[in-house]
Amino acid sequence: MKMRFFALSVVALLGIGLGTVVLEAAEEPVQKPDREIVAAFEYPGKVIEETDRVSLELIIKNNGRKDETVFLTVEGKPANWDAKIEKYGNVITGVFVPSGEQKTLTFSADEQDKKDGKLTQGEYSFQVKASTADVKIATTAAAKITVAEKGKKGAGEEEKQKPVRMTTSYPVLRGASDSEFEFSVDIHNDTEKDGMFSLRAEKPKGWEVSFKPAYENKYIGSLQIKSNLSQSVDVKVTPAPRAEVGEHKMQVFAESPQGDAEIELKVILTGTHKITCRTLKGILSLTAQKGKTANISMYVINEGSAPQKGISFTSFKPENWEVKFDPEKMEVLEPSDMKQVEVTITPANEALVGDYSIAASAQGENASDDIEFRVTVRAASTWGWIGVGIIIAVIVGMSITFRRLGRR
Repeated sequence: MKMRFFALSVVALLGIGLGTVVLEAAEEPVQKPDREIVAAFEYPGKVIEETDRVSLELIIKNNGRKDETVFLTVEGKPANWDAKIEKYGNVITGVFVPSGEQKTLTFSADEQDKKDGKLTQGEYSFQVKASTADVKIATTAAAKITVAEKGKKGAGEEEKQKPVRMTTSYPVLRGASDSEFEFSVDIHNDTEKDGMFSLRAEKPKGWEVSFKPAYENKYIGSLQIKSNLSQSVDVKVTPAPRAEVGEHKMQVFAESPQGDAEIELKVILTGTHKITCRTLKGILSLTAQKGKTANISMYVINEGSAPQKGISFTSFKPENWEVKFDPEKMEVLEPSDMKQVEVTITPANEALVGDYSIAASAQGENASDDIEFRVTVRAASTWGWIGVGIIIAVIVGMSITFRRLGRR
C-alpha cells in the first residue's frame, strides 16, 4: 500500500513539473526585433466610381521593442492630384507608436480640376513613406486605385487584368546628382504563351538607362518569360552630367507579341556634394614659436550643385598643441560660394625646434575635405641675440688674448 502511494505521488509530481514546463514554454514571449516599423494600407487595391473620393485606412505598426515617433510623407501620387493623411479632420505628418502597438490613419486623395465633379477614369498609384525620427528605419506603403465608370463598380465581374503588366515596389528614388539609381521592376506574363519581351525606355536627354536580370551583372535588351510567370529586371539609371536638381521622369516599356506594358519611374536629384579646402596661393607652411600663436587663412569652397549645411572643423595635431578655427561652424555654404576661415595654431610650450604636421578637416552634411599644414617651430629671437652676443664676446676675448700674447 505504501509503495502504491509513493508511486502515485511520484507520477503526480512529474505531471505537475511537466505541466509547469509546458506552460512556461507556451507563455515564453516571441523575441521581438530591436526596431521595426510597418506601414501598409488596409486595402491597397480598390475600385471606386468616378463620383467617389479616394479614402484608405493607413496602418502604422511598431513591431520593435522601442517606442517610435514615425514621420509620414506622401512620396508618390499622380501629378494633378492632391493627397494628405488625416485623423479626426486634422492633417497628420507624424504619429507616436508605442512598442507592440499600431495606429490607424486615413489617407485621402482627390483630383484637381475635375470635370463636372467626376474623377478621370483610369488606374492611379499612391505611395506613403514612413520613417523614424532618426531616419534610420523607413518603409513605404503602396496602393493602386482604379476609377471606374459610375454604375460599373462592384457589378459582380472582376476587373479585367492586362495580360502583360509591369510593377515595382519603389517607383521613386532620391539621391545625389552624380549617383546611379537602380529600380527593381517585375514583368508579368499572364498569358498562355511564352513570350520574348523587348525592353526600352523614354528618358530625359543625356540620361542613360540599361537593363539586367536580377542578381546578374550582364546587360540585356530583351528577355524571355514563360506563360503565367513573372521575372524581375533591374533598371539602372545614370543621370546626365549636368542634370538639374529636381524630379525627372522616364517611361520603361516591355513589348512582345502577347502584349505591351509600361511603367513610369521617377528620380529626384538633390544635387552634387563636394567641398574643397585651400589656402591663398597654395601656401601650406608657416613658422611659429613654442607657446605662441601663429595664424593662417583657409578657404572653404562649395564645388557641388547643392548647398552644404552645418560645416564644422576638426584638427589632427601633436600632443599639447592647440588649433582653433574662426568661425567654428558654417550654417550653410551655397553652391560656388567661398568663405574664409582663420586657423590659429599654438605649439606646445615644450615643443622642440623642427617641422610638424597639422591636418585641418571641414566636414559638411554630405561632403568633407581636409588640408595639411607644415609648421616650423623656431627658437625665440631673444635667444638668437643672446647667442650672437656670446659669439661676439668670445671673439673680443680671443682678440685681447692674442694681443697680450703678441706683446710678450
